[in-house]
Amino acid sequence: MTQTAAKRITSNGAVIDWTPTSNVSAGDLVAVGSEYLVATQAIAANTLGSLACAGVFDIPKNADVFTAGDAVYWNASGEDVDGNTGAADNAVGTVIGKCVANANATVTHVRTRLEVFHGLNTVAGSMTADDITGSDASLAVTGKAGTASAAGGDIVITGGAGNATYDGGAASLIGGASGTGASSNGGAISITGGNAAGAASGDGGAVTITGGAGSTTGTQVGGAVTILSGAGDGTNGTAGAVILDSSGTGATKGAVTIATNAASLTFGKSPRIPNFATVNAAGGNLATAGQLVEGLNLVAGSDNAKGVKLPACVAGAQCVVVNMVTDKTLLIYPPVSKQVNLKGANNAITVAANTVGIYWSEGANAWYGLHAATDVA
Repeated sequence: MTQTAAKRITSNGAVIDWTPTSNVSAGDLVAVGSEYLVATQAIAANTLGSLACAGVFDIPKNADVFTAGDAVYWNASGEDVDGNTGAADNAVGTVIGKCVANANATVTHVRTRLEVFHGLNTVAGSMTADDITGSDASLAVTGKAGTASAAGGDIVITGGAGNATYDGGAASLIGGASGTGASSNGGAISITGGNAAGAASGDGGAVTITGGAGSTTGTQVGGAVTILSGAGDGTNGTAGAVILDSSGTGATKGAVTIATNAASLTFGKSPRIPNFATVNAAGGNLATAGQLVEGLNLVAGSDNAKGVKLPACVAGAQCVVVNMVTDKTLLIYPPVSKQVNLKGANNAITVAANTVGIYWSEGANAWYGLHAATDVA
């Protein structure tokens, strides 16, 4: 069977036919879908004309600086150097091409090679590429959307497989390097589980970072997971912090759990307890006692009758209590319906003046503590 003949050639690819709904002036940038083309001559409304989608044009610009090779964006609501609406921008809008000649802040136009109809391409099946470089303000990689009968598609980033001689290739996520400006920052990397905000009762997506499994036929160990902060300048810089925390939002804060399934937990430095409170002993019973917090508590106001109350029982919680009064005892109560040092529900223990106590909670019903004399005078 022979091939069906093509109908006719309507363009050499440099221009396309276009019928505008309103008058177009020569040199206007005209939106065609999500792209912008250049009118090389005036076109009256509802009259067939043509728009350039290739070539080199001087595009009116704002006060941004362009260097040859920079992406050129068209910001239809921006303001050019002469105060007119619509301007080339070096970061905001829709990419229309590449700058081919340097243009400083005061220059009215930027010489641009049009590169249009590049915004969206659909590739069925696999794709092989040496490099993928974004030309828009962001480079998005999005999994296939879910349907009524199927979940959304996964995104998998995998280093290349090794062979009998060579190791497998690494997979790296690296934030963009800073510019040369004095205050230019490097780009951050964010890994966030999918939100479930629009669902009636759905949970947010989890984030899991797992080292590679070791050999199933040998004795090799699994791959380590290392999280390092950014290095500081070798002379006077400070390395970045590593923070593991629950989100600051939510009525109930999420827990941060480390090493529940590990053989051991090793600290290279002694851990610190940053929580600190100054608490006044108060009342003469559980209901009126001053409230302690997890962490370090310096207690003032002891008078042999006033007391403080331990925080809620949470497995592994720690509370340090220092009686700052040099000649008065202090009552320490458990939380309501709990106990401290097996003294019975709601009953206080008495600690001496100038005493530091360290208490640990077993999680359900009790706190246990030990005490030592200290000189806080």
